[in-house]
Amino acid sequence: MSGKCYKKNFIKKVIAKIDFTTPVELFTPESISDAVAEIKKRFPIAEQATASKNEIKISKQGVESSKKEFPEWTFHGENRTKMLKVNQLSIEVLLTKYDSEDDFRNDLIVPVSHLLKLNPNVGIQRTGIRFVNVFDFEIKHFNDAEKYFSKKITGHYASMSDIGHCSRAFMANEFVYDDIRLRVQSGFFNPDYPAPIKRNHFVLDFDAYIDFPHLINDSESYFKRLHGTIEKKFEDLITDKLRNEILNG
Repeated sequence: MSGKCYKKNFIKKVIAKIDFTTPVELFTPESISDAVAEIKKRFPIAEQATASKNEIKISKQGVESSKKEFPEWTFHGENRTKMLKVNQLSIEVLLTKYDSEDDFRNDLIVPVSHLLKLNPNVGIQRTGIRFVNVFDFEIKHFNDAEKYFSKKITGHYASMSDIGHCSRAFMANEFVYDDIRLRVQSGFFNPDYPAPIKRNHFVLDFDAYIDFPHLINDSESYFKRLHGTIEKKFEDLITDKLRNEILNG
């Protein structure tokens, strides 16, 4: 994924999620009705269900467990390649097809803006975006990955022993950019796991988030910063061969 206009992308899943600091009790079937009407313009298929959260409390009397139930709304796009889920704990958007940053931002920010009218001072504990790229074109050998991806994440494959017996080859790196945290997982995803790798599909998995308390009306500015951080790291980890022959080929 990138802000650059490539002809092709290998994005298999995009997730944006906002976790509330405390449960938003205002989200009831009655209060959310106006927001639902607006959300359905982008997510026309609406379903209502009941979600639950298990809680465990330890006291002098022992361990007590309880289950709290609350309404949950799930909205789908016309072709079900995107989904929005809302409950009193979080707002989540899931895409299995990524078209553009503008569409993605609107799929998150438009619903948030309408829900925001219920309580503009809703506290947020975590705002995050995750992009999962699966490059499922043919890479004949592990060490050929450095032709397409930076040696920062592929240079070690040439010295790996017992490659023929490897069932998964992943590495994880974590970065801090001021208040943004970014976790990057990269390596050979194995669709046949736990069998040894036969199809050399390379993954770039970016998870960027802010995990300190902030307000829901800051979500759009954080979205832009998180998205920009992922874009920059993506460009840093791919080569011109991938850009020119695969993404723009």
